Formats: sequence, C-alpha cells, structure tokens
Amino acid sequence: MPALTRRRFLSFGAAAAAGLALAGCGDGGSAPAAGTTAPAAAGFPVTIDGVLGPVTVEREPQRVVSVGQYRDVDAAVALGVVPLATPTLAPFIAGGISPWVQTALAGRPAPQLLETTDGLPFEQIAGLRPDLILGADRNGLDTDYATLSRIAPTLSAGAGYNKDPWPVATTRVGTALGRADEAATLVADVEGRIASTKTANPGFAGRTFAFGPVLSANSITVINNEADASASFFAQLGMQLAPGVRSLQAGSIPNRASVSPERLDVLDADVLLLAYASPAARQAVEGMELFQRIPAVQRRSYVALDFPVAIALGFPSALSIGYGLDQVVPQLRSALAK
Repeated sequence: MPALTRRRFLSFGAAAAAGLALAGCGDGGSAPAAGTTAPAAAGFPVTIDGVLGPVTVEREPQRVVSVGQYRDVDAAVALGVVPLATPTLAPFIAGGISPWVQTALAGRPAPQLLETTDGLPFEQIAGLRPDLILGADRNGLDTDYATLSRIAPTLSAGAGYNKDPWPVATTRVGTALGRADEAATLVADVEGRIASTKTANPGFAGRTFAFGPVLSANSITVINNEADASASFFAQLGMQLAPGVRSLQAGSIPNRASVSPERLDVLDADVLLLAYASPAARQAVEGMELFQRIPAVQRRSYVALDFPVAIALGFPSALSIGYGLDQVVPQLRSALAK
C-alpha cells in the first residue's frame, strides 16, 4: 500500500509533555472494554528487541493502542485484546475497519479510529493513557518513536517496516501482551490451514503470479521481491513470483514497485491478480489496450480483487490469512485451469 502522507506536528512539545505526565500516572479508573486484557499467565517484566531499540513492558498491559495499521491490530485482536484505538483504514476500506477484524470482534466494542493521514494525533493517543503502544506495522515509525515512547512503551518492528514475517509479528505482539503461549498456538493453527490448502491444491505448485494494488491507472503497484510478506504467502501455497516483476526496481515501500501504463507487459504470469481501490480504477486499467494484450488477460487467467483482499494478502496476519484464503483460493483454481 502507498505510504500515507505526514504533516508536521506543530504541538510536539505539548504532546511530549502530556505523554510524560500521563506515563507516570495510574489508570485513575477502570479501563473500558476495548483495550482491556483478560488475565493471562505470563511473567513480567518482558523486554523485546526492536529495530528502534528494545522495549520493556513492566506488567501485563491493560490499555493498548495500536498505531500500526494492519498486522499490529490484527495480532492483538486475534489474541483476544481489542486496542483502545487504531488507525482508520477508511481510505481503503469502507467503515475504516477490516472485515476480518470486524468478524473477530464478535460484538465487542470496536477500537476508536485514529485519523493519521496527516500524521499521528499524539494528544489523542496520550489522552487514552495507554500502557503499551503497538507500532511495528507503522511506516515511518522512526519519525514518531521518541514522542510515542514518552507516552508509553512502544513496540517497533523486529527487522524493519514490512520485513517481519507474520509469525514473527504475531509472536512479538503476543509476548508484549503476555500471551506468548496463545500466540504460538495461533501461529501453528494458521500455518496448518495454509499447509492443508497447499495439499488440497497441487496444481498451484511452481505456477507464477503477479500481484499488487491499483489506486488509479497511473498508480499500479506490484510485488517485486520474494521477501515481501504477500509473496511469502503465495510461496507457501507452492507458487512463485513472475520473472517480469522481479526485474523491477523497488519504490518507497520495500519489496514493491510501481508499473507505468507503458510497461504493463511485465505483469504477465500464470495468474495475474490486481486489487482495485475503486470501480473507476478498474475500468481505467482494464480499458487500456496494452493491458488487454497481456497473455494472462487474454487467456482469462486474470483475477480482479476487491481492495480489502489486497490488504489481507499484501499485509498477511494471523487474522487476515483465513479471509484471504477464502476469497482467493477458488479464483486461483479457476484462473490456473485456463
């Protein structure tokens, strides 16, 4: 997904001061349902290494805020912890919350949605009095890490933004929440489902794919590196990244490249999967003569996906993978049979 734009936070000092004050205060009352954790058998304090430095969580978190857009909140909810707040996905998903999180909430209050298009709302976050901030899935966290850390212990990525495999991301969040055992069970369950899907679909083995999100006819992004989380997802099903996209130069998001309308030929593969942000974007791309000449399109091995599916696969998590499998596997079978 394209990185969201950021504005300069004009009241940096005020937010930092508020964070320092709040960090030294007790709850002052019971926490609301969202963000509250049930008792969990885990030893605290725990220290977790991160790309921006180690973070120490002194006791089991009771008030959790996620500033990571996808896998942070997914992992927490999958482990039974609903963050008090999380960035809105409204630019990409109607309602601002992914369908897999909506399902997993099972009637519990949803997190507050943070508007982060122009930067993080530090004062709003500080006002929630978090005792843990999940930021491993926040692009550009290094810019905000010092301020967030003054508010509460802040978990950064292990290897870097968009570089932690989903099992690692799940395990790290589970450790911070005091739910390492539950995280291990969750990872094993999801990996088991992926393995059973691969076994049930031997025709996927060795087949090539090209996959990416489309915001408009002039904003087509494609995965170009096997190290990307979504490429690893397809690889677990036995598939491999198409040679044409592997040759592209990465853009601002690691392992992802932009494709100009003049180079649509590089998208050819045994199956081409594109996810569109809007019906207008789909209509514009599919109407291009060069797109219609792609062999995968001509033999109908092209799959148009809704944008939530692109997020589920592009940022796979212990919660989104099941949704992605349900949505994509039947279409992969059909496309690869042609």
